[in-house]
Amino acid sequence: MDIIEIWKPEYVVGVEEIDQQHRYLFELWVLLDNIRNQPESSLSLKQALLSLLDYVEIHFSTEEKYLQHHPELEAHRRLHKAFIDKTREFSARFEAGTLDIGQVADYLYNWLCEHIVGTDIPYFLELKKTS
Repeated sequence: MDIIEIWKPEYVVGVEEIDQQHRYLFELWVLLDNIRNQPESSLSLKQALLSLLDYVEIHFSTEEKYLQHHPELEAHRRLHKAFIDKTREFSARFEAGTLDIGQVADYLYNWLCEHIVGTDIPYFLELKKTS
């Protein structure tokens, strides 16, 4: 599977920088999904998890700058923190040897789709209306 197969127009928030970052997060999902089919590649999995954790922190920081005047920013930050905490939990489970890569890939894909469509798009639409 590749990004062309999973990226949909309904994921576009209308801010190019954020849309590019969202596409990259889906690319990281593709990487995790590919690793799921190659269970012997534990080094790749560790690198993918570290890349995911590093990149979501960059992305969330960027997104929060755009939304700095949004009245629901703190609620949005809590969603981001919960995702980072879950990603750190996955990293700890990897180190302990108890991580199910399928669970990580499924969680990431579902969270991205739900968060972008259910939270980011409404927030950015509201931002456009007020600016």
